Order: sequence, then structure tokens, then C-alpha cells
Amino acid sequence: MVTENSMELENQAFLSNQDITGEASKLLLCSSIASGSDLGSNEGITPMAGIGKEYPEFSWYYLYLSNKELKRYISVFSGRKAVRLRTPSGTVEERFFCFKVFSYTATDHRKRFEQCAYTKEEYTVRRDSARIVKEAFATGSIQKLNTLTDEKGIEGNGWLFVCAPLGQLECILSAMLPRQYLVTDYNTHRAAVIPHRQMEEFIYLYESMPYNIELMNRPLEDYLQKKQRIRITGGVFRGKEGCIMRLHRNTRLVFAFGNMTVAVSYLHAFPFEKID
Repeated sequence: MVTENSMELENQAFLSNQDITGEASKLLLCSSIASGSDLGSNEGITPMAGIGKEYPEFSWYYLYLSNKELKRYISVFSGRKAVRLRTPSGTVEERFFCFKVFSYTATDHRKRFEQCAYTKEEYTVRRDSARIVKEAFATGSIQKLNTLTDEKGIEGNGWLFVCAPLGQLECILSAMLPRQYLVTDYNTHRAAVIPHRQMEEFIYLYESMPYNIELMNRPLEDYLQKKQRIRITGGVFRGKEGCIMRLHRNTRLVFAFGNMTVAVSYLHAFPFEKID
């Protein structure tokens, strides 16, 4: 995994550059610009779950928050805490919003490694979590997906992903203090959007085998240099393009999930073909 010191420095850099001045902010932990498409996510494959059932005005956005604010915003975005909004007439009213949410912190990811017992019970937990992800995206169920995120147990600063209409998100963010901002796209300077398919893949991967993945600290292009490019030809990750390389004494498959660069162990589970 990325070292704790390097992660902390990166987190501090992000917070100091988070679209408060209108400048383009940094994107996910490391990878390419938000407008860069993950080639394996949206073309040439059948969606793993019913993405077409999503309402078009709902998109996945994200922001980086301190631990305290992360818990607070999860409560708000998941409908457990009200937001005080000022109406056009000048009165203040409390409103509840309920969106799909998902959080990621390096501390929570590291805990999964430390607490992994490689038992039948652990396997059952991971299998059940993966099933919930597939069912949640297939049915569009907010409640089912949100059962995976318990703000009370979250440790460390991290990322909050939320699926909602942009207008409502901006309304909520502007009403809460201190003001927080969505991550912006380097090219358009607008709120960066993660496609539904890419978000589903990331949550599925993290919930099903967190001890086999690592979020990298550089764009995928940096790892592809002088490496043999390959394409996954079967399974849930069919269509993904990346490379095979040694990391921390182990051979990993390195490829992109939207704006993130991910390394995955156990290459024998992924049939692939070489790309010229």
C-alpha cells in the first residue's frame, strides 16, 4: 500500500487545493483527469447490473473530507440528518435528502488487511457484500447500497462518493458550514463525474476482495511505460486494459478504474490477451 506518510502529504495537498479559489483541484488518489475514459468500463461489454435503470439526472460525484466531516456528510447525504435551507421567502426549513453514498479511507482499507483472518466466515462476509453491491446497482436500491457504509465505524480522512442530482448537491453544500466542495475536472473545471459502471466496479472490487487490491499514487500512464499492455478477456473485469508488473515482490495487474489506478493480485484469475 501507499505509505502512511506519503498518503498524509497527498491528503494535505488535496485539502489546500480543493476548488475554493476556483482553480482545478486534484482528482482521486492519483490517476488521470476525470474526463479520461476508462476504456474497459463503458464499451464492448454487457453491464454487470442494471445501469440503465439509473435516473439520468443522478450522477456520481465525490469530495475529500476530514474524518469528522466525512461522518457528518454521510449522515446528511444518506437521509439520517436534516439540512437547514433558506427558502425564497427568507424562512429556514429543515429538509432530508437520501442519496446513494460510499466512502473510502486509507485507514479503513489498511484495517481490512490487518483484520483479515482468511477464514470461511471472512469469505462469507466478502461474498455477501459483493452480492449486495450487484443487487443494489441492479435494482437502484439506495437503502441496500448504503448498508455498506456505517459512518460511526469510519476511521481517518477520506473520499465520499455520492450519487445525486448536481443541483441538489450544490444546494446542500452551500447550506452547510464550513463549506465543502466537489472535486472538479481539470479540463472543464466543472464537477468531476464518475460513470455509474466505473463506480459499480470499484465498489464491487473493494467489497469482494479488499486484501487483493491497492490504490496507486500515480496515473496509469506512468506504469504503462515500457510495459506490455494487456486486455482482460473474461470475467467481471472483461475489457479492462493495463499492464502486468512486480510491486512489493508480487506480480500485479495494474489498470484504471475511472480516475483511479488499481493494482490487483492473483493474475491467474484474469484471462487476458496482449495488445500490440
